[in-house]
Amino acid sequence: MSLSRRTFLKGSLLTATATGVVGQSLLNAATLEKIDYSALRKQLREYYPDECHGRVKDKRQGDSVKNIENTVRAWVKANPNYDALDIRREIYKAIPENFVPYLFSESPFYFEAGVNGGWAGDIPAKIAEKMCGQFYKRKNLVPDEAFQLLRNRTKEKFILCCGPFVDKMHHVPPMRTIIKKGFGGVYDEVKKALQECPKNDYLGRKELETALVGLETIHKIQLIFAEEAKKRLKDSNLSQIGRKNFERIADSAQRCPWEAPKTFYEGLNTLWFVREILGYADGTWIYALGRPDWLLKDLYETDIASGRLTKTEALDLIARFMVVADCHHDGMIPVKGYADHEMEIPITLGGCDKFGKPVYNELTRAFIDMHYKADCVFPKLHCRIASDSPQEYLLHIGEMMMKGHCVFALFNDDRHIPYYLNKGISLEDAREYIGCGCWNGYIDSIMDADDANYVSVIRTLEAAIHRNSTIEKETKIDIIPLDNATTPEEVRNIAYRNFIKFFRSVMGEYTRYGKSYAQISPHPIYTMCMQGGIQSRRDTTDGGIPVRPRVITLAFLGNVVDSLLAIENVCFEKKLCSLNEFLDVVRSNWNGERGQQIRKAVFDSPYWGDGSKKSCDAMAWWIQNIHDDIEGFITDQGNAYHLAILVYREFLFWGNAANATPDGRRKGDRFAQGFSPSEYRCKEGATTVLNSIASLPHECLIASNANLSFDKNAMSAETFAAIFRVFAKKCGHLLQPNCNSVEELIDAQKHPERHRNLMVKVCGFSARFIALSKRWQNEVIERHRLS
Repeated sequence: MSLSRRTFLKGSLLTATATGVVGQSLLNAATLEKIDYSALRKQLREYYPDECHGRVKDKRQGDSVKNIENTVRAWVKANPNYDALDIRREIYKAIPENFVPYLFSESPFYFEAGVNGGWAGDIPAKIAEKMCGQFYKRKNLVPDEAFQLLRNRTKEKFILCCGPFVDKMHHVPPMRTIIKKGFGGVYDEVKKALQECPKNDYLGRKELETALVGLETIHKIQLIFAEEAKKRLKDSNLSQIGRKNFERIADSAQRCPWEAPKTFYEGLNTLWFVREILGYADGTWIYALGRPDWLLKDLYETDIASGRLTKTEALDLIARFMVVADCHHDGMIPVKGYADHEMEIPITLGGCDKFGKPVYNELTRAFIDMHYKADCVFPKLHCRIASDSPQEYLLHIGEMMMKGHCVFALFNDDRHIPYYLNKGISLEDAREYIGCGCWNGYIDSIMDADDANYVSVIRTLEAAIHRNSTIEKETKIDIIPLDNATTPEEVRNIAYRNFIKFFRSVMGEYTRYGKSYAQISPHPIYTMCMQGGIQSRRDTTDGGIPVRPRVITLAFLGNVVDSLLAIENVCFEKKLCSLNEFLDVVRSNWNGERGQQIRKAVFDSPYWGDGSKKSCDAMAWWIQNIHDDIEGFITDQGNAYHLAILVYREFLFWGNAANATPDGRRKGDRFAQGFSPSEYRCKEGATTVLNSIASLPHECLIASNANLSFDKNAMSAETFAAIFRVFAKKCGHLLQPNCNSVEELIDAQKHPERHRNLMVKVCGFSARFIALSKRWQNEVIERHRLS
């Protein structure tokens, strides 16, 4: 992508402004060296597990949860006719007597319960699943055959669902609600709703009553932190910074977040508190930390104007806020398995405010810069961009990319906001969306998404080539073979029918059994904090929140398109072999001289990402047809199914388990990621790939991802800024950029001590390159680099 000299010079001036060489900024270029937070890191690492999903190292946390469980089990023994809300209420009641508050003298924040927002360790809320899981069978909620079918389809890598027919894990945090009114404000509204609730609405009254007990528990937890801080202040050996932090906690925890935060510090703490304590008490696996540069902007500006806070103090608070996230695990443990280094802790920056004005302020700059200066990998930086984003903002991200700080996921406002408007969300609310998890853009306090649901499109094509009657029977998949097709259209149509029939079966199972989870593990506190929960008097698991999209990810669609284009080119256009011979060669894993000849012809065929009309039309055909075919399908809660195109580490792990496919993959080769072209095929530059993505019917999708690597030797901050703007104007929902060179990565393999700060975007997460296993390092090295 070329830039004129005038554009380049203009960009350079803006770059200087962004780094503080000219203009006003919190930081200047001379201060971008790393800052040592080793004392804080030491305290945190002595507490948090080495592997991010493990138990904290303080044994008291596990013991406290065992005590809570024993208390609940004793109640169950005396009350055998319980339901899930009874169990949730008894968990709430048992928590305050057993809660262990964790404070660190180097940290001013109070929230820690040892569960990483519900993603790790011993969690009291999970006791409900232990106690109520028997209801699936006892109450005939889900037949054993349905569970077995779910397991079989998962085992054979046709699907992935993060729960029993629902995604029970990923929950969007109600940050806006609590920042605005505090948990106490929610409590008052629930109390009023209970007074007005009809006497004959037994379930509604019970939901409200249980939520009140839970909210009271949250208040008690907050006050326990205040008392713990007072206790710690009695230590005569306490350091000066420890005394300052505990005095601040002892004061603030008397009020906040039961009351809405009144200072920038309290706002930061509230974000952590909401994520952690809802996960601990309510069983929600919260996968976001909110949008601090917009949500806390007024608190920050008020503090600065009043003199309550200096800019230097604000920078330190921001750094410590992020270092806490980074230390939830040992970031140097090798990345080998499926969830290593995945802590689900992102913050959202940039975008626009509710009035449509671009957000790039002192806080945005501070969070980006302090993330780099404090040497953080986490929290993930989910930066919202748009075609009208300030140039300074895009350059700022580009500068960090050039420094090897590849920790950004770029969410496109120009895709997300129109999609939500089309689904009936107000413009102001649509503009408030945040980045969650790896790549999901949802609306804080309005949406509780059900989104970790994958269906492999390539798997049904693979099954039509490598037939296995046992697998077909166990997964109840009805396969039509490809062998007798006589035209490329017939091949495509057979592949499509195989997939769409299976897809409808999967959705049917989800719709039929998804709502059963409401009787296993409800979330009353969380529900009351979300828009519509109090009014409906029904739990989010039971349809109580009006906006709960069910998202199904179409995994590896690029490999399907490449496969069908290869068959069309080799068998029907060039007629180098018959379809039967071609399929036999694929089944042989491309063995023999003939296999190599045909595979070479495959690699000379059109492919997704080459910019050709044929490949773009092929990808668009699949997206549009699947979208149209499932329109009208209703979820277990009466909402629509939404489509996404993205993928997590399955591109490697599912690829490793897959047979050879017609796109030239050998058995065990990795698949393509989201809208990224196959690593075995891509020969193009950035412009061609972006134009390919731009050609698609994105209005059919709630989310999509392009994980693209750029050649560091050909890039600059200005070039990145131009690419980001083009992507926002023309392309998909999310860009996850990498910037490095093969030479740099190979040197890092040989001399890891020289490259500790080199960070790479692996897929939905980033990691230090030297912390990756050799297998993952090689995968990153082998990626095609755009220029």
